[in-house]
Amino acid sequence: PGKHLIFGSEMKVLWAAGIPRKYDEKMLYNFLTHQLVENPEDVSQTFFKDCLRLPPAHYVVFNVASYTISAIKRYWDIDPAIQDYEIKQDEVEERLRSLFETSVRRRLRSDVPVGSSLSGGLDSSIVVWQIDKILKGSGAQKTFSARFPGFAKDEGAYMQMIIDQINVDPYFVYPDGKKMADDIDKLFYHQEEPFLSASIYAQYCVMQLAKQNNVTVLLDGQGADEVLAGYHSYYMEFFKEIKKNNTALYKSEYISYRNLQHPNTLNKPLKKDLTFLLKTFMPSAVQRIKKINAYNRQLINRFLDKDFYYENRKNDFLLVEQYDHLNMALYDSTTRGVLQQLLRYADRNSMAHSREVRLPFLSHELVSFIFSLPPYFKIKNGWTKWILRESYKNVLPQKICWRTDKVGYEPPQSKWLKSKDIVEKIHQSKKKLIDESIINKKFINKELLPADIWPVLMSGYLIN
Repeated sequence: PGKHLIFGSEMKVLWAAGIPRKYDEKMLYNFLTHQLVENPEDVSQTFFKDCLRLPPAHYVVFNVASYTISAIKRYWDIDPAIQDYEIKQDEVEERLRSLFETSVRRRLRSDVPVGSSLSGGLDSSIVVWQIDKILKGSGAQKTFSARFPGFAKDEGAYMQMIIDQINVDPYFVYPDGKKMADDIDKLFYHQEEPFLSASIYAQYCVMQLAKQNNVTVLLDGQGADEVLAGYHSYYMEFFKEIKKNNTALYKSEYISYRNLQHPNTLNKPLKKDLTFLLKTFMPSAVQRIKKINAYNRQLINRFLDKDFYYENRKNDFLLVEQYDHLNMALYDSTTRGVLQQLLRYADRNSMAHSREVRLPFLSHELVSFIFSLPPYFKIKNGWTKWILRESYKNVLPQKICWRTDKVGYEPPQSKWLKSKDIVEKIHQSKKKLIDESIINKKFINKELLPADIWPVLMSGYLIN
């Protein structure tokens, strides 16, 4: 204060300028206890003291005379309450396709080679198809993908469906536990803060693959799940909203959902059990139960150092996100929740290899239009992203367009964490955390619970 302003797109500039690299105990506690990588009450908080993140869609006003921040203001927003209930399906499809094609065309403008990420899912397949349509006769686009042969969630078969149908030049990378162990120090150096799964490493490898093949810009399908209700967790808000407004529609939609999702072995369907009822009618009780469970787990397992636990348990971030409208859940995911984390991971991974990622589904015109649509365009007859599927059903392979499961770049993480080199990395992290009196010293040679392995591995990188 009163001396200087230090800012940058990465935290390294602060440390290079002399700001001490000290981890934030509150953030570390919530990551180890609840696997949270953000403070839901304050998204500007990071894992390091005296290091704040500017919230998305905001700008900061700095007073040069006093060397103080005089304001932080929002420059763009969406009103999730404004919805057009008069619009017809054919009009929605035409408008969505038009806005998306415009978005892709704009993001293909470049004086360096442009390619795409291909995961085998609906969103990346639409991006690849749209690029192919625009480039017709101009040669094949290069696609880049991560594969996990032999793993149940490997997407290779779906990738091949798109590759067989349109003109692409595909490239594949095959990450494994040994490669992750070799790269994890560099990966964390670029990410700077903990992340929640090894899927971030798979993405890192895809960016590296693009660099090896001289493609500088990648178009990606990120963002469609958050604006079009692609995650299965959105079913609850959808059912709550339509039940309040139309009981008959709710009953019909719930039956369709159960019939469609019942065979899904990868994403378990919702059940009207005690958890469902509590989340629906008593969300505050869910938060209390989570705190009690965390306390009981600590009491039984004594995972955290006693003093560290009792000093920080008052700092639980456990906020239960409950919404009466689907659009409000999507708004939170898009503007301050999971999407912001995913964008941060992708930005760090791409910049680690001097690549640029462009995201057609996050064109602000397209996002605003989708938010103006009633809930039954996003979820219908049990299908997530219903209007997107309807809009592209005549051009995509049907097995991709009408997939009931939801899989991201999910690697065989459990297997990777058992590899010799990663086990040694975990041991090193445990030693650092024990030396800092963060986890119980009895765990230096004791096996961790499966849920604690990844958080311990990541947390060790926060310690100097």
